[in-house]
Amino acid sequence: MTPDRDNEHLLFYFAYKTYITTADEIIEQYGMQRQHHRFLFFICMKPGITQKELLQVLEISKQGSHNTLKVLKEKALIKEKPASNDKRLKELHPTPSGYALIEKLNQAQRDLMDEIFSEHGYDWHKVMEGLSQKREGFSIIMHEKES
Repeated sequence: MTPDRDNEHLLFYFAYKTYITTADEIIEQYGMQRQHHRFLFFICMKPGITQKELLQVLEISKQGSHNTLKVLKEKALIKEKPASNDKRLKELHPTPSGYALIEKLNQAQRDLMDEIFSEHGYDWHKVMEGLSQKREGFSIIMHEKES
């Protein structure tokens, strides 16, 4: 790898960590984790998505989805209904509470991006640096690279 490519990987890693942690901190207050956010996000983006379609979108197995869907149903964030065209298929629909939570998570991430864009503009490297600078690990790594 070249130093520029290494730096881009570092920027992307820390920027992504900042972006996703923004929502992680909120969803944890509801006793859930990142996978619950991902499931709810796509169910809200495509109400009526079948369980099979959701698994394809997330690229996971049916076994990997059971507990996450169970928690979302128990917390009344989603409902499951038989598909109108094929009763064997299960459609997943967000509840008003599910929509409200995903809006809260999305808004937190939009606010973060608005802050970064207003401080750093829209240049990819500057945006990635702005997001990365919010991580303690980034300053440690960059300090060591400069030494």
